[in-house]
Amino acid sequence: MTVSEHVARRYALAFSQYLFVFLLAVGMSALAGCGSTKVYTAEKTMVYKDSMYNLSGVKQVGSRIEGNAADGTTVNLRNLDKKDVEAQLKANPGMMVTTLVTMDDQEMVYERRQVKNYSDYNNMVKHLEGAMKDITKFMADGKKTQLKL
Repeated sequence: MTVSEHVARRYALAFSQYLFVFLLAVGMSALAGCGSTKVYTAEKTMVYKDSMYNLSGVKQVGSRIEGNAADGTTVNLRNLDKKDVEAQLKANPGMMVTTLVTMDDQEMVYERRQVKNYSDYNNMVKHLEGAMKDITKFMADGKKTQLKL
């Protein structure tokens, strides 16, 4: 092996080492942006019966169930058990029951109808609970921006 061949091999080895380091640095910098946490700041809206509600600034979502008694008073039916609801329906035949979704200081009437028996009332409660479950999942999902109930 001549001196010039020895020098050529040495430069080729040094060049390949520098090329490897350069490509490694480029690859690491390309991967630096991968896996970062994304922040979604889109407005969250809910659409129900041709009305749109902005939920972006809402801190608390809840629900209410109320009935209109025969004497015109409003009765909170949320915490009543089956016997108490049946007693209210017996005392107020054809009671108008309203289920509401509350969003901070806003209210959305989810369902309003005349209730004749406990089965009708229980169906309304189940519909409201399903809607509240959908709203909870929607609010927890950072990617979704619109919910249609």
